[in-house]
Amino acid sequence: MSTVTAPLPSSEVTSRQRLVSAELLKVTSTKMWLGMLVGVVLFIGIGVAATILAPEQPGVPVPRLTTPEGMRNVFAQAGGAYLFAIVIGTLGMTQELRHQTLTSTLLAEPHRNKVMVAKMAAYAVIGAIYGAVGVAFGYLLALALLPLREHADLPLTAMWQIAAGAVIGCALFAVLGVALGALIRNQIAAVLGVIVWVVLVEALLVQLLPRVGKWLPGGALNGILQATGPNNEPYLPVWGASLVLIGWTAVFALIAAATTQRRDVT
Repeated sequence: MSTVTAPLPSSEVTSRQRLVSAELLKVTSTKMWLGMLVGVVLFIGIGVAATILAPEQPGVPVPRLTTPEGMRNVFAQAGGAYLFAIVIGTLGMTQELRHQTLTSTLLAEPHRNKVMVAKMAAYAVIGAIYGAVGVAFGYLLALALLPLREHADLPLTAMWQIAAGAVIGCALFAVLGVALGALIRNQIAAVLGVIVWVVLVEALLVQLLPRVGKWLPGGALNGILQATGPNNEPYLPVWGASLVLIGWTAVFALIAAATTQRRDVT
């Protein structure tokens, strides 16, 4: 006998939509998210320009522009917005705890899981926007600079796949940032910890120990972006890397939701 799942009451759907809209309003009501969007453009611009224009270094075996792997690496730079996505997610959560504005939100909606889901959904949207802007600017800059160098044919199919991966990956990293902010709570410790881990620790592990690093969130994103590491070391295939990144995000999101249920937010 088949079962029929009853749809959610319209009031329940409306309540969730209002929560997400309220969280989006909190983000967009300040200039911080726009300032970080400028950072996205500058960061990706440096990454794309360096990948295309930097002279070849003897003894540093990285994929060249004359190879398909080298061309994919160029367009994979568009996914660099993930750093800003995870930071703004972390800031968004820790600011609420630091200034105790989360208290008023919970007075209006006492179900903490609903608030956490709404916050993660809102920051996923912001992360996706960062990813989309990064792809648009990164691709335009790459197409403008590539004629200056000898290069292989444009990987048109891969470019579409990388673009989609960058947008989805940035959305997931923003959710991961919210979860980490809920777990660490202290704003300075959380933001510095995230930046040091992403920029230094994880980056080194991904570059120097790719067999280990490819299982970390940053390494998984490299797989989603179809990048190739030094010494032509491959990352996980797109489907496997996607599962790894989703898994990391889901684990931290569930832990953050569970701990937020028990913690004092005042």
